[in-house]
Amino acid sequence: MKINKLFFPFYAYKQYKNLWDRVFVLEDAMKWMLRSPEYVESDSAGFNGQQFRKQIFQELLELCKFEAVIETGTYTGDTTGFMSQTSGLPVYTCELYQLFYDIARRRLSNISGINFSLEDSRKLLSKLAANNVAEKKVFIYLDSHWYKDLPLKEEIELISSNWKDFVIMIDDFKVPGDEGYTYDHYSKRKSLTNKVFGKIFLENNLTAFFPSAPSAQETGFRRGCVILAPAGSHCEEKLQQASTLRYEAIKI
Repeated sequence: MKINKLFFPFYAYKQYKNLWDRVFVLEDAMKWMLRSPEYVESDSAGFNGQQFRKQIFQELLELCKFEAVIETGTYTGDTTGFMSQTSGLPVYTCELYQLFYDIARRRLSNISGINFSLEDSRKLLSKLAANNVAEKKVFIYLDSHWYKDLPLKEEIELISSNWKDFVIMIDDFKVPGDEGYTYDHYSKRKSLTNKVFGKIFLENNLTAFFPSAPSAQETGFRRGCVILAPAGSHCEEKLQQASTLRYEAIKI
């Protein structure tokens, strides 16, 4: 039901919205536990059910020879399970919401090599940067931008200042020139686009790539993404060779 702000004072609107958010989370959690209590590999499991996105991940695994995977935003664990089983690498993942953290741990309990954390993405990245994971070549999937706080800028700065060779994939990001790929837009300053984040990419010496397949050829939710690597790095060289990606100069 849409709330008409003309008939609700602001404090009541905020209260109503918070209650709606809590109900949504509870209903979503119940749906997962009833319909999919255990992770099962399928076309719809992982990366929003997007088959071409999965091809990107598989090609990057082959080209870049990663040593670990980091994920921010576990949710219920479908993408976590897919990346773990596809790569065979250690996976470090964090979830901020207790209910989804518990669900993911239960659903993925039969898969080894997944390290779960109930914490903010910036805390996880800081912890990993302080141990030997910072010395590894990593694939980093950034998907912790569901809540009011958008940690993307700080996540990018933490990664760029602590890892030398890496690939970042940001989910829900606008693909230039293809409106069929959807993306997150919270406000004018909190929109996952090159216009908002392109300057941050350039400041951190990152080169941007996007899916080479048009959205009409994608499956699932058709969410956009951007793939980043440090300019001049081994990973950036490999991304230039990837058939699933296209280079796009950052325009801000």
